[in-house]
Amino acid sequence: MVYTKKDTIRVMIITKDHRIEGDMYVLEGSRLTDSLNAKGKDFYAITDARIFNLADGALLAAPEFVAVARDAITAIFPVDEGAPPSV
Repeated sequence: MVYTKKDTIRVMIITKDHRIEGDMYVLEGSRLTDSLNAKGKDFYAITDARIFNLADGALLAAPEFVAVARDAITAIFPVDEGAPPSV
């Protein structure tokens, strides 16, 4: 079995109804935008996730893994590990 080395990027994903925070894996040395531009991906794997209700900020779930549909994403961006916690 062949393994590809990957880097971890902490991201925040905004969908119509949710804010998802977690770790996204990208090919070693690549950027978040490189992974997003890969047209062959319909879902993005997010680990150590926290899913919040966008309307009131309530924590809905904290799964170890969630697959987020590409078409559901309104915005995605890297989160600074040293930033203050989300509200």
